[in-house]
Amino acid sequence: MSCGGEIQKFRLLDPYVGWDEEQCSNLTGLAVDDVRGVRLAQESSLKNCTDEDPFVSPAEILQHIPPPQLAKGCEHCDWFLVYKTQLLHHDCCTEGWKSVWSKACAPHVLKRAVAIAMRGHRIAVADRKGKRVWIWEGDGEQLVSSIDMDDLSGIPECDLGYLDRIEQVGPIAFTPWGELLVSDVKNHALWRFSFTGEFLGPLQVALPPRHMSGPITRLAVSRNCSIWLVTGTNEQSLQLWRAARSDKYFTVGSASQLRESFKPIGLTAANAKGFCIEECGPEGLPVSTCFQWNGEPATEPIDPPAAPARRKQGELLTKAIDSGIPRCRWHRIMLDADVPSGATLEVAVATGELNDEREPATPHDLDWQVARAGSVDFLIDQPPGRFLFLRLRFTGNSVVSPLVRRIRLEFPRVTSLDLLPPVYRDNPDAEDFTERFLALFDASIADLDRAIERAPALLDASGVPDGVLPWLGSFLDLAFDPSWGPELRRRVLRALPDLYRRRGTVGGLRDTIKLIFDVTPAIQELATERSWGTVTSKTSDTSLQKIAGAQLAGLLGCPTETKCNTAKRKTNKPEIKNPARLGATRLFGKSRARFRLNTSALNTAPLRSFGNPDHDPLLAQAYRLRILVPALRNADARQKLEQLVASQKPAHTLATIRVGGDRFILGDTSAVGIDTVIAPLPRPVLGKKGNVRLSRASVVWHGKHGTPLGISLGQNSLIGTQKVSA
Repeated sequence: MSCGGEIQKFRLLDPYVGWDEEQCSNLTGLAVDDVRGVRLAQESSLKNCTDEDPFVSPAEILQHIPPPQLAKGCEHCDWFLVYKTQLLHHDCCTEGWKSVWSKACAPHVLKRAVAIAMRGHRIAVADRKGKRVWIWEGDGEQLVSSIDMDDLSGIPECDLGYLDRIEQVGPIAFTPWGELLVSDVKNHALWRFSFTGEFLGPLQVALPPRHMSGPITRLAVSRNCSIWLVTGTNEQSLQLWRAARSDKYFTVGSASQLRESFKPIGLTAANAKGFCIEECGPEGLPVSTCFQWNGEPATEPIDPPAAPARRKQGELLTKAIDSGIPRCRWHRIMLDADVPSGATLEVAVATGELNDEREPATPHDLDWQVARAGSVDFLIDQPPGRFLFLRLRFTGNSVVSPLVRRIRLEFPRVTSLDLLPPVYRDNPDAEDFTERFLALFDASIADLDRAIERAPALLDASGVPDGVLPWLGSFLDLAFDPSWGPELRRRVLRALPDLYRRRGTVGGLRDTIKLIFDVTPAIQELATERSWGTVTSKTSDTSLQKIAGAQLAGLLGCPTETKCNTAKRKTNKPEIKNPARLGATRLFGKSRARFRLNTSALNTAPLRSFGNPDHDPLLAQAYRLRILVPALRNADARQKLEQLVASQKPAHTLATIRVGGDRFILGDTSAVGIDTVIAPLPRPVLGKKGNVRLSRASVVWHGKHGTPLGISLGQNSLIGTQKVSA
């Protein structure tokens, strides 16, 4: 509080600090969530709040484990879907769902696909009618293996027992340790296969009894190598089970364990009509898009799973909360809570001191101060006491429930009255009224102070939720691409201040491309690679030095008088860093730079009608950039790269982009691929019937008495500007 004269103390009750010393004994009809808070428990919850509830909310399961027909790809917005004989793919760059295989290249192997599994770029599809499981690499481009469900061979007969086949294949899942788990929903069993289709035997972990759990409807393996099963006959009776590889049997899984093991996948609804996935919209905000199970847009509304039935009443009664101050005047209580329509939350407090047994006195029923209905922030009007008791009563309608995330208890009472003259405390009744009256303004000021203290955290890209990232980008005039994931957006926001300072430089452009596309480009400034030179560095009356001295300031521009004077001083005595040497440097030829009458031969110089010909030595290839990058992920990435380069390069420059392929690049003109043959060149023969002509690109061989392995400098050959060694 800003106006208080003392350091204010407080006590928190939340999922991180705890709700009381005895966590379960003070809860009646309530459930404690490790992250969200306290709410009314589900009807199926067990009596002890520490026991796990096997009936997890269908919406909670849907957010982390998709139905067997759907699989999340390795990219942020990649999805794969199986429907009958089709394998469909969807991402942020395409509208709707498209077949992985073209009509000409479709393998026509699927008869009735019922489940799909995805790990990296490896895909497995379970075909119930074809009684096979197919495994592809490269997102479905290359078939790896085919598993016959009617022939489980490869292990001793005693390990199989009476089962030698998979009667009815169900959900499947890849594991991080290199196996494929295939479920048999008819026989209630799990089988293990390698990525190449080799049969490895049954899963050694005992499955929960079918009569207690129901059939297997979903199967997944988390990042921490735990196996998850979803069983049940309908959406309202789903049960969650988990087991590690070393466990002997599956145990009940909780919603908190599910959130720790899996990240949300963006699936918001799924039923018999179709499903809905959450994607980034044009402005970077999440947008829900619904489809039918055949990949077509949904024609009917697809409702999310119904909320689980909850208890109608519940109570949280704390033990004595010790302030450590005798006859403490408790000040204020604040609740961070949601009370939806159809639910109520009643807050009551009572204070007490030590009794004759030196224990906190239990408050009488008439000692409780009950807050006004719907109030979550109020002053404590109780007699001074070292201890405080808190009571929360929840009511609902079996569908909705109040949710309490945090409780803040402030003590002792400190208000702005401490800063006023003592005359305002002469009358006890007036003092009490003044304290309560000034506390209204102190509370508002305290809220503003806390908001100001938290302001830097709102601008921290690492700590804010994903939905706040577009808002942060708007401060920096940045519009996110819809295909960017949250992690990439956070990296861009963190790197943007440094990139803005280096915008327009080669280093800044290189780092920007590396950040967005995860490739390291090679950027060539073509003006620095030209091979023109000067014969001498002492004479100042040559044509090239005249241009460099008298016209350099006009060509490059001098925005200030200081720079112009500096340029004039430099032009009086031109500094030539790399003077030319005979036989080592190609001099600039006017007749070859552009076509000139009476001096240029036909077909030897380009025809240009713009600019001053005398400026060609300085302006040829000036302000030109060439950007070379490896192969990109898709065709749309090339267009996005061009847009990025256009926004980051200087406006007066011209940039060209060269995208590589699956080959090695030699220099900037030659490529070596898998079909390249490294072999000696044919012997050159001069003349009309020969195969070469003397020119700049001619390959010269050794003479009769030369070195047989090629040309050796300084022994039998001199390399100039017209020779290329082979």
